[in-house]
Formats: sequence, C-alpha cells, structure tokens
Amino acid sequence: MHLKDLLDSLDLRLDLPQHWYSTDISDNFEEGELIENGDVVVIKTESGEKPKKITIDINDGMSIVTIHPNGKEIGVKYLDNKDDFEYIGKISDLKD
Repeated sequence: MHLKDLLDSLDLRLDLPQHWYSTDISDNFEEGELIENGDVVVIKTESGEKPKKITIDINDGMSIVTIHPNGKEIGVKYLDNKDDFEYIGKISDLKD
C-alpha cells in the first residue's frame, strides 16, 4: 500500500512533495483512522501487533513510526528531498 492509496481512502487532498505519495506503508493502514486533520495530519492504525502512526507536517516532514508497548516510537522521518530522511528512535531504546 502507498501513502496515496491511504489518503484517497480517507478523502484527504494534501499538497505534498511528490515522492511522499509513493512511499510504501504497511497494509495495516487499510484500517487507518484519521486522528488529527489540521496543519498537521495524524493517521493511526491499531491493526497488527503494534500500533502504527503517520504524521504529516508539510513544514517539518512526514514520519511513519511503530509504537511499542513501552510507548517508544521507532521509524523514519521523510524530508523534502527524495533521499533525505532521518531515523526516529533506535532498537536499542527498547531494551530496559
């Protein structure tokens, strides 16, 4: 599933960098729920083992994270350029 498919299913029309639309996202987002729709769009899904969340802020980037049982979020934040991204959290953060 691509981000564009999810946005279409939620009837959201956003002016985003073109490469964000073709970003592969989890098929779990077929059950995605729009949590916030303003300057920042938040879409969350509870299906699957762990909840997942997409946060879209046209001024700051788009992040796709998995929310772990301890509340820590691990994922990727996509920026304006196609090959420009940063990681959010790290697996070692999950170890107590």
